[in-house]
Amino acid sequence: MSAHLAFRRQPVPQQVAQKHTAATLPAPTRGLNTNDNLAFMKPGAAVVLDNWVPTTRGIKLRAGFIPWATLPGGTPVVSSFEYASAGVQRMFAATLDTLYEVTSPVAAVVKAGQLSGNYAASQMANAAGDWLIAVNDFGDPPLRFDGSLWEVMDAAYMPPAGKPSKITVDMIKYPDANIENGSNLVYVWKYRNRFFFIEASSMNAWYLPINAVGGQLEMIPLSGAASKGGKLLFGAVWSLDAGDGTDDKCCFVTDLGEILVFTGSDPSNAASWRQEGRYQVPAPMGMNAHINIGGDLLIATIDGIIPTSAAISKDAGQLDLAAVTFNIRSMWRAEAIDKREWPWTMQRWDEYGGMFVTWPGGKPGQQRCAVVNTSTNAWCRFTGWDATCFMMMRGELFFGTQTGQIMQADRTGYDNGQPYVATMVGGWGALQSQPSQLVWHQARASFIAPTGQPFLPQLSAATDFVVVLPTPPLAGIDSGVSDLWDQGLWDDAKWDQEATAGTAPSIRNTGWVSVGRTGYSHAPILQVMVAQGARPVVELVSIDATFERLGVNV
Repeated sequence: MSAHLAFRRQPVPQQVAQKHTAATLPAPTRGLNTNDNLAFMKPGAAVVLDNWVPTTRGIKLRAGFIPWATLPGGTPVVSSFEYASAGVQRMFAATLDTLYEVTSPVAAVVKAGQLSGNYAASQMANAAGDWLIAVNDFGDPPLRFDGSLWEVMDAAYMPPAGKPSKITVDMIKYPDANIENGSNLVYVWKYRNRFFFIEASSMNAWYLPINAVGGQLEMIPLSGAASKGGKLLFGAVWSLDAGDGTDDKCCFVTDLGEILVFTGSDPSNAASWRQEGRYQVPAPMGMNAHINIGGDLLIATIDGIIPTSAAISKDAGQLDLAAVTFNIRSMWRAEAIDKREWPWTMQRWDEYGGMFVTWPGGKPGQQRCAVVNTSTNAWCRFTGWDATCFMMMRGELFFGTQTGQIMQADRTGYDNGQPYVATMVGGWGALQSQPSQLVWHQARASFIAPTGQPFLPQLSAATDFVVVLPTPPLAGIDSGVSDLWDQGLWDDAKWDQEATAGTAPSIRNTGWVSVGRTGYSHAPILQVMVAQGARPVVELVSIDATFERLGVNV
């Protein structure tokens, strides 16, 4: 090339317009999923879902909690139970050595000087009234409640006239029995109008006569029915349908996870009592770590929540596939290993449409519980909930804490007066363009929310399978509690106040905001700081994105 041509100006290519592509990412209605392959996650999942609750159409902000009662001493609340009969509803909570009634904010001592606070309770109605019997896992004398008065059925107890007899055992028939006067009974449940009990550190179960809340116990020796030894941990009813009926089974579960299934109405009659099977699940997480939903018996184990119906058809090694917690398997196992020394519990809350599971223990900032939508089986976490046990009263959920407090859930937009952050990190590969490099330029989130909600959502993104959360946003300006039923303050809100303008749900969006993240895999991040006097009413519908495809990295 001549020197003349080398210095000659050359035309440049015409400017090329950016080729932006748009996509809509649905809200993660499938909930938390730590089980999918990160490189190929199905739509509708999230890798982080803290304080967002999956619904059938999106995810909504959870509400906060307020103090209900404080137990003396500041020691952990170990367990709790309820009593409900017609218009009488009571709640009870136990610390390490004392049982309290917490129906009102002023806790009242029921029984002090106990040797354990881990209780099991069961309720049964007969011609004499509606009775509750409670025992703890140390085997202290049983406690009996008639709706107004408690009885301690120890050796010195003599039932007053008109009261049922106490729990006893025929020491001539059972000379080696270790449960005289009901001591060393560590679990109680009801099956076909009988109270059944478990004897401490044994494979023996006991039962009372039909419809009886006292009287002589009869033994069911079960050491020959099990194959792995251990001890009986709890008993429960398993049904093949959603109600009580002749198909109900009586399950005896050991601490090693063996389920001994019996059926019949009279354990003393061989013609009316038989064993139907022996099945295996992983070790349970506590004597109250089970629940009946839809007739099935769900057991919280170290490997997840296992339905009893799955245990009869699958080998123990295959139960992971049938676990209710399959989508959060790795997260569940990490919590179980870290917090196995605590007794776990589960609570169904039909009014909320969810089931709550304690992940008890943890230091401040690491306290949380798990929540699943019982209709869609979508999981999330509630962080900041120091829940050691759950209880219900009049359709409301309460939980105990490590500091001896009883909290009422789903109240206000504060956690005991403190703001909290709701964080969602969606599934990886949200823009579905692997293995191309992408620049995520902008995002826009759409919500269903009244215009008066003071929430300020913050959108960002994570790339290449590494989640780095930005600093949470500030909370919006709270206009206070509106004069609406179940939100307004008593003696302050106006009974005849109409809903203020703008309180009807409507579609709101953030507008387009800059994201500016480059990578080969992306996940949207949505954060909201919740700090308001009323419950938040905010539901995410979708996140829109604009992005640009770059070349393939080689």
